[in-house]
Amino acid sequence: MNTFALKALAAASLSLVAMAPAAAENTQASVRYGDLDLASAAGAKALNARLLATIDTVCERPDVRSIWAMPAWEACKDRAMSSALEQLAAKGAHAG
Repeated sequence: MNTFALKALAAASLSLVAMAPAAAENTQASVRYGDLDLASAAGAKALNARLLATIDTVCERPDVRSIWAMPAWEACKDRAMSSALEQLAAKGAHAG
């Protein structure tokens, strides 16, 4: 599980952007984390859980029988997490 060592930012949010595997269109969702103490392990764990839950809604999981769609789904999730980490870094936070 990824953990983050981040500075606390008031009223902060991230915008996850990913290409939907089937639709080939950009999908965007926000993840709020201003209420978390990101310097603590519990806050970092909570942010990671929020990111993963939001990524699951942005990158729709294909039917397991569609093996050709699975790599696109994994790539969608990777792009969404990369986008979130880039935004955190741009706000002065760093991943640990």
